[in-house]
Amino acid sequence: MIKPTAQYDDRVGDESRDFAGAGAFSLYALERMLRDCTEQPQWRTRAALCSAYYDGKQLSELQKYNIRQEELEERAINLVRPVINSVLGQEAKSRTDVKVEADDDSYADVAEVVSSKLKEAERETRAHMAVSDAYASMVKKGLGWVHVSKNADPLAYAYRVESIPIEEIWWDWRGQRGATLLDGCRWLVRKRFIDLDEIEAAMPDKREVLRNSVNGWENYLDTTGVLLGEPETMALSSAFDNERRFALTVNKHDWLDSARKMIKLFEVWYRVPATVVVLHMSPTKKVPYNPNDPRHIEAVSRGLVKVSKGITSQIRRALYAGPHRLLDEATDKRNFPYFPFFAFRDDADKSPYGMIDGMIAPQDEYNERRLRIQWMLKARQVQMDSDALDPAYNSISDIADAIMRPDLVAITNPNRASRNQQAITIRNDLSMQPEQFEVMADSKQLIQDTAGRYASQLGNRPAGVTSGIANSLLIEQGEQSMGEMNDNYTYGRRSTFEALVDEITSDFKAERMEVPIGTGKTRRVVVLNDWDPNTAMPINQVADADIKTALAETPNTPAFRQQTQQQIATIIQALGNNPQAIAILAPAYLESTNVANRQQMADDLRKMAGVPLPGDKNAQAQADQQQAQQVQAKQQLEQAAAQAEVEERTATTEQKRAAARLANANALLIEQRMASGLATAEVSEVNAHAEQMKAQAANEDQLINDALAEAAA
Repeated sequence: MIKPTAQYDDRVGDESRDFAGAGAFSLYALERMLRDCTEQPQWRTRAALCSAYYDGKQLSELQKYNIRQEELEERAINLVRPVINSVLGQEAKSRTDVKVEADDDSYADVAEVVSSKLKEAERETRAHMAVSDAYASMVKKGLGWVHVSKNADPLAYAYRVESIPIEEIWWDWRGQRGATLLDGCRWLVRKRFIDLDEIEAAMPDKREVLRNSVNGWENYLDTTGVLLGEPETMALSSAFDNERRFALTVNKHDWLDSARKMIKLFEVWYRVPATVVVLHMSPTKKVPYNPNDPRHIEAVSRGLVKVSKGITSQIRRALYAGPHRLLDEATDKRNFPYFPFFAFRDDADKSPYGMIDGMIAPQDEYNERRLRIQWMLKARQVQMDSDALDPAYNSISDIADAIMRPDLVAITNPNRASRNQQAITIRNDLSMQPEQFEVMADSKQLIQDTAGRYASQLGNRPAGVTSGIANSLLIEQGEQSMGEMNDNYTYGRRSTFEALVDEITSDFKAERMEVPIGTGKTRRVVVLNDWDPNTAMPINQVADADIKTALAETPNTPAFRQQTQQQIATIIQALGNNPQAIAILAPAYLESTNVANRQQMADDLRKMAGVPLPGDKNAQAQADQQQAQQVQAKQQLEQAAAQAEVEERTATTEQKRAAARLANANALLIEQRMASGLATAEVSEVNAHAEQMKAQAANEDQLINDALAEAAA
């Protein structure tokens, strides 16, 4: 639970005349903030100039005046735009989707729900377009902004992601930390003019104050500004007094347009110190103590978690229409909902600047040289005698003014004293110095060099580069030169989608909330914020799910799909005719193509091969169970075969032992008979008995072999 410890700006007496509540943003703080904005470095003028150069507005007013005096054409060859467009095209080509993954398997269902809603929000809010616009602004001007919020329009999509012009956003310049972070900033304000009727519709209780402000308090002031009468209510009287005092520090024309009936809104996001009681869930995870959560109460009462108290910051939001405060409220956000996209930062004052900033000088040089060459092509030299012209019809100034005209008329003096036959000589013998063209070519190359872009990245073949490997190395080196800028872009983009995830999860915290996900056979219902009836343990608690920083980027551009397709084709070719591998890889190969209905065809292939569809957890569980059963049956067969082999070896050993015992017994019997002097008949009888014993042993061997064959079968 977070509680503010003090007002944003504690003032007493006349300076706290609007009596802001505890932790609120006072009118004096607003005036001080606006004064701080005017004292910040004037980098926005430079950013506007860079944007004008991209649009082709590259000639200054002095240059235009000189061009008109020389009767030249206002031409500026825009070499900046193709270079910048190549950078913007690279961002569009390498654009990626985002998805949410859980660090803990117990929150896999929560991550899947949030990921599906994030995919929907990307499409409905056109978040990628807003991020792309911010990237274009950071490349051109040095900074872009993206705003993530809930949509106030009940008939529109629930969330809103929009790109904001840099002229509308101002922030605490002294509170900046690092190159891209605004964590240390105490405030951030957005300034924009809004029509009066829109504000009245949103704030009907402020209608009377706002109308009097736009109308110039005509019911209470005369034409000279003298007060005719006091406003009827305390609210009107306080508003009138605040507006008069506000005019002492802020020009009225800066926040009020009476002709258009518009008022400038100041949307202020600011931090105030606050005390918080936290529960130490782990060495790296702490959550604010919620006295309304029975789990927190139980954990604290039983001493299961460590409890500590500290100082943090609470983000609040104040909305002013000029000097009139419309609302001031606390939020549960940890960051401002406006996310910066910085290109580069000046080391001295941290002013942002983009790629065009270094391209202005060579572009000016190129334009000046072209204007110089254009003048040299049209320049004419006139040589004449002092009495060459007839003063009754024309003068030297007339010839000078009309020298560039193709229908020039010059009336010479027939009675001139000079013997020169050519009274007037007009020529153009100014040579086109090669140095002019060399400087132009050098300026054109400098525009690419200052931006770190090579001819290969602009669709041109570099001079002297014929190897494909060398060309690829140049392209890679050009991409590396933009590593810092693209790294800042990645940070801003990630912060934007994390904020969108926070907005989504804030709407999915109701008890036992059923959310359907998936389509077709993969469609199922996930119950969020549920409890196990047997163990009373929480299940799929969105507030506890650690998914905020688990955004995984998945490229989805045509170039990436083509690369994936080639890799899968190579793997299929390497595996040969393995039917199991083909059953898995063939649908994935089909999904990477641009064939119509490719998803349906891939699903049909999976069904035919018995492979579960992606996202079908029931089919996946059945497939895993079937695979486990197959593995178990295979193990049982292997054990039976091993047991049969052992029995066969045992039976063979016993057979050999029996034969050896029989042979030994026969030999011993024969020796005994012969030793006792038996007759030949008796010997024959003994031999017959031995043959009978051999037949019996052979019959036993046959029975053993039959038993082994039956066991093997």
